[in-house]
Amino acid sequence: MANIFDYLDWRGDIPFSASPMNEIDNLIFSELCFMNFTDIVSSDVAAEGIPLRLASQLYSQLHAKDAPSMGLIVPADIPVLMRKMAETERFRNLLLRGYVDRIEEDTQKQFAALTIEISEDELYVAYRGTDDTIVGWKENFNMSFMQAVPAQLDAVEYLNRVASNTKHKKITVGGHSKGGNLAVYASICCDECHKSRIVKVYSNDGPGYRREVVESEAYKSMENRIVNIIPQSSVVGRLLEHTDQYRVVQSNASGLWQHDGFSWGVLGTQFVAAPKLTADSERIERMVKQWIDEMDETQREKLVDSIYRVLTSTNAKTLTDLTRDRNWLWHLLTDNELSDSRKTVIAGLKQLTGEAGRVWIGSVLPAKSKRISAPLGENNGDQDEEKPKPLPVRTSIPKKPKTKKSKAPKTQAQRMTDKCYRAIRRSIKDVKDALSLSNVSVRVSSKRGRHSSKTKK
Repeated sequence: MANIFDYLDWRGDIPFSASPMNEIDNLIFSELCFMNFTDIVSSDVAAEGIPLRLASQLYSQLHAKDAPSMGLIVPADIPVLMRKMAETERFRNLLLRGYVDRIEEDTQKQFAALTIEISEDELYVAYRGTDDTIVGWKENFNMSFMQAVPAQLDAVEYLNRVASNTKHKKITVGGHSKGGNLAVYASICCDECHKSRIVKVYSNDGPGYRREVVESEAYKSMENRIVNIIPQSSVVGRLLEHTDQYRVVQSNASGLWQHDGFSWGVLGTQFVAAPKLTADSERIERMVKQWIDEMDETQREKLVDSIYRVLTSTNAKTLTDLTRDRNWLWHLLTDNELSDSRKTVIAGLKQLTGEAGRVWIGSVLPAKSKRISAPLGENNGDQDEEKPKPLPVRTSIPKKPKTKKSKAPKTQAQRMTDKCYRAIRRSIKDVKDALSLSNVSVRVSSKRGRHSSKTKK
């Protein structure tokens, strides 16, 4: 199945003057926004833009020796996409300006945006989705209990600034993942005088909003211009509240990997339509919504803050950082300073995953953590007196007959995440080996930085 790279081969020689912007162009612009254009593209939305072909050349020169990693979850193909765009007649002369990139740990904000001038009377305002930073993921989770997260407020201010400095131009707004959420939020909350110039708003598998946002008059007045595009097994695009107005597209990936826009099927100027969402996508949506509905905002905030504290206690700034240290899981499970946060996280995970999750968590965590089984927000003080009966664990799974399947080659992002999973499994094995016998105590060697065991007498 063809993707956006094939689209560049097919239609790269057709200028926008001959073929207007379409939904595939929208996704390409949304992916381009993940590029780091610091010191290349001006942050001034009123400044004269720089052609994409020149921005691509400068980027290659700046990073000739050490090309920066896109991180664990951002597709590694994005720099390749930029260079390929710069070689086409359709994209090479588009002007880039207004590039901003803000990471603020104190306010827990991750925000980036880019303005692309398609023609003298048309703009595309692109918002970046969640990057590799842990603070970016923290801000995503904050959406479950905050009226508006800092990135959403910045998105509104940015769109107002672009519109005020580019009068009489038509504006299309869009983004991928969290970028799609920002695009819609900015469009419904920007100044009324600018809304008539917004011709379309694209949310490419972007998460939803609080219920009051979706039910607001501002959202309803813009709804006929909002295009929600989600893959068949969408998870991110089904989070929080959203309307039932969406388009389902085919992907050559499976499960959560379908969030990667490079896996979406393309035919001509449109995505390949899928008949409906998968049963897994529908089930995950129901499960997460039920989990959120069972917690009040205080409990959600407590859980999210606890997860963030546990992750940042390792001094990691990005998800990639977490994969570089095999002992990070051991640290999280044994650090006494994280005791309260760890209890909150474990209780929340058990509440979300149900019986299967309780079995898995109970088989991995130390004895003290195993006693944490009450739902989030309840008192666990009396749990030591009553020992729950162990749940049955299936030790072996019947093997299915092997059948030959043609699998699509994995992207670099998928390979990186597989590496992360292997590191986590190794860390879990280390923990289970150290805690497998009841008569074994753990002694941490300060000199060698690893644990050893000593049998109690």
